[in-house]
Amino acid sequence: MSAESARSAVLFDLDGTLLDTPRAIAEQMSLAVEAVTGVLPDLETARALIGAPLEQMAGALSGTAPDSTTAQRVSADYLTRYRELIVPKAADLLFAGVRGGLERLARSGLALAVVTSKKHHSAELILEAAGIREQFAAVVGADDVVHPKPHRDSADAALAILGFPDAGPSGAVVGDTAADIGLGSAIGTFTVGVTYGVGSTYQIASASADFVAHTFDDVIRAVLLRTGK
Repeated sequence: MSAESARSAVLFDLDGTLLDTPRAIAEQMSLAVEAVTGVLPDLETARALIGAPLEQMAGALSGTAPDSTTAQRVSADYLTRYRELIVPKAADLLFAGVRGGLERLARSGLALAVVTSKKHHSAELILEAAGIREQFAAVVGADDVVHPKPHRDSADAALAILGFPDAGPSGAVVGDTAADIGLGSAIGTFTVGVTYGVGSTYQIASASADFVAHTFDDVIRAVLLRTGK
């Protein structure tokens, strides 16, 4: 069913929601900072920043401004590591139930999109490598909008591609951080917070997610119930 004829839209975060990439991202970002600055950041500090745009993460870990030369060098080094070391493993990084769950949502006539803090090209690369790109009618990266999550810009951009009105989807926003829950709240839609990614159960609950999912199967059940499928 085409996006235009679907009655509901579901917007998914990527890292920590569809793919088990947070540890690899934290490791490679820390190594990129070390390569540029000579100082290796704490792995948990890097992991906690996942969900922020790349330049913000690079700046925070290198102790510089996001638009500094240092942050730009860290970002470039990380992107090389991402393409060479993380993307090739994408198919093995899918969380249990993701492939079949997305197919089930698509068969139910739902319009699916990815809304991520990754750069658009990086998101496209890993979705293709994971073998799930075709399930999404839209992919919106941080560089596609002026204001990243939790601002509503990225959701509005995805909904525009899907052909939905500005009021937002009658479906859901699914993600593993407070920024994802904030995005759903910004457009006034149902939010599903997952606890198997970056955010803990406490953090997701504290962000006031409408539903807390501990597995991707939980996500599918919540979305189908929400949309009456």
